[in-house]
Amino acid sequence: MQARTLKIIAALLIIGAIIMGVIGYKISQQDASQPGSVATAPQADASSFTYAQKTIISNQDLSKGSVINAEQVDLVPYPQSIEGGFSKVTDIVGKTLQTDLRKGDVLRLVHFEKRSLLADDVNPGYRAIAVKVDEVVGTGGFLQPGDYVDVIYTTRPNKENYNKSLARRVLSNVRLLAYGNDIGEAIPQITDEKGKPKTADKDSGKRSRSAVLEVAIEQINTLVLAENSGNIRLVAIGESDVQLAKANAEDATKTIEDDPTLMRSVTGLKPPPAPKSIYVYSGDSVETIRVTK
Repeated sequence: MQARTLKIIAALLIIGAIIMGVIGYKISQQDASQPGSVATAPQADASSFTYAQKTIISNQDLSKGSVINAEQVDLVPYPQSIEGGFSKVTDIVGKTLQTDLRKGDVLRLVHFEKRSLLADDVNPGYRAIAVKVDEVVGTGGFLQPGDYVDVIYTTRPNKENYNKSLARRVLSNVRLLAYGNDIGEAIPQITDEKGKPKTADKDSGKRSRSAVLEVAIEQINTLVLAENSGNIRLVAIGESDVQLAKANAEDATKTIEDDPTLMRSVTGLKPPPAPKSIYVYSGDSVETIRVTK
């Protein structure tokens, strides 16, 4: 009896396995008959997906100081919002980069922020130093950033100059970096309540109290001593002389060897002749007697 039951169970298992095999075969044949139905669906979804926000990226390497134009950037979809980013090309066209960018970098507001209004304008080997000026010292207040000046030093009689008044050019062909509040940046026009333009006296060179000069490192001490021990004047240099000085740039940092101009050059008076001396010898002693007319 047990043997018969086992045979029946075995037969049922075999029949069930055959049925499952037939069903699996039919299902596989149905899937094979529709090869593109599963693959094309996800492709359609991917092609139709777009990001909600867009941002601007550079399509080439850009160096510091470059002025952005529309051909240098692309507006592309981006998966997340960029803080300080741009969504319109017109917002950055004409702006000047203050840092280097690589191809594909996202353009941000920080890339156009000038970190220093003065340091970027100072050439290697030079320093920016401020000196006190007024309308007279500053050539009538008409100097502008970018002008070149000579620095004239004047002093009254004292022990250090052997009690003689003198004037001397101590620096030559010095570039003016800033004058008062003017550093060469565009100053917005000021208008009154009626919209009419008015003079910005606050920013005028005639009211300036300081000038920033670009001075070679080895000449800084000379300028500081000149300002502290006497008076200085800024003398504007003509454009033709500026071009000549640039052509001889290798001599620009050499020490100025101008001879000092003494007061007698201004007054035209000659110093009195030295008095004659008579020496009287008395034993081992000598007495000097000066004879004046």
